[in-house]
Amino acid sequence: MAGRKSGEYSKQLQTLNLMRKQLILIGGGGHCKSCIDVIELEDKFDIHGILDSPEKMDDQLLGYKYMGTDDDIEAFIEKGYYFLITIGQLKSAEKRKNIFDRLKEGNASIATIISPLAHVSKHAVISEGTIVMHGATVNADAMIGQNCILN
Repeated sequence: MAGRKSGEYSKQLQTLNLMRKQLILIGGGGHCKSCIDVIELEDKFDIHGILDSPEKMDDQLLGYKYMGTDDDIEAFIEKGYYFLITIGQLKSAEKRKNIFDRLKEGNASIATIISPLAHVSKHAVISEGTIVMHGATVNADAMIGQNCILN
């Protein structure tokens, strides 16, 4: 960093961090932990917090605060946050679908997350709200829909 003072560089880093997209995770269970690992490694979003059930509000998950419930989604949409649904899909996708529809109706910004440890062809399409987990492969000409989990 020839020619730059460390104070100037520090200010530039602070400005860059303020410009990073702030992400709210919806659902704070086991799948959320795996999503956090991918989001941190991808390093495109800062996780602002997690929405889950009221009984978790005084707790944290992997260092991130539970900061509200599904009832708070609209308030966070108005503040301009990005969202990712981090509820897993064991028995039914119904809850994920309902929340996704709610986000779309509110014109929310919905994140798409792709692990740098996944292989995604440059000829593939990954739609919004989808997370591609570590080790996943998406081949050429694949079209992945909205709100999917690829393991």
